[in-house]
Amino acid sequence: FHLFRIDHVLGFYRIYAFPWRPRKNKQFLPLDRQEMLERTGGRAPHFAPRDDETSENCDANKREGEEYLRVAVEAAGATRVIGEDLGAVPEYVRPSLRSLGIAGFKIPQWEVYHEQVTPGDRYERLSVATYTTHDHKPLRALWEEAFERPAATSEQSRFELAKIALFAGFDPKIDKVDFEKDFYPAIMEALFKSEAWITIVMITDLLARRYRFNVPGTAANLNWTRRMQRSVAQLRSSRKAQARMRLIRGLLEKNGRI
Repeated sequence: FHLFRIDHVLGFYRIYAFPWRPRKNKQFLPLDRQEMLERTGGRAPHFAPRDDETSENCDANKREGEEYLRVAVEAAGATRVIGEDLGAVPEYVRPSLRSLGIAGFKIPQWEVYHEQVTPGDRYERLSVATYTTHDHKPLRALWEEAFERPAATSEQSRFELAKIALFAGFDPKIDKVDFEKDFYPAIMEALFKSEAWITIVMITDLLARRYRFNVPGTAANLNWTRRMQRSVAQLRSSRKAQARMRLIRGLLEKNGRI
């Protein structure tokens, strides 16, 4: 491999710790704070080695995180390092990663500041852009929930798709837009023409599939065991898949990705 990703890179700076084993989560979920403290002897979940509540703590977490990450960067040699910096990211983390030459992630629908979706041409060059990871619903599944099969999460799916539409230059009211003819080509081009060093498309999004590989926080039987429903040979012989790959290749060439 010529690059690798460090999952949950925020944990190199500080990590949220629980005073009980994960297998006991179900026992603690129904409890209020006082009941929880009684069970743990007064110990509460907390950031270790320290939280980010003061500038002194932030400076210390940043300094120690960089010490750990320098070890990883030095050990990587010519291999490039990517840090998965998603979630509630302290302000010092992304500048710190860039100073170490570590690319962070850009999920367009999450890159929202002052209620504005950040355009791709404002992404830092040292970043990796993608719409989904293995922990997200595929784009086609979001579309189905939003507009085709009403579900408890339909409103949230429409909200996420509206932000992706804005990123791609669409009117966020996309309920009348055709996914295959209009939405899919536009969002792929928007991703590829962003300033991000690398753009990644999950295979389920590349092929516009609905199924996912992992549902976080669950022990579903299909987590990390699901396989593609069609073989490579079958995909190669599919006219629809061939047309999709021609579209993707054309967009990659147009935007200087290949």
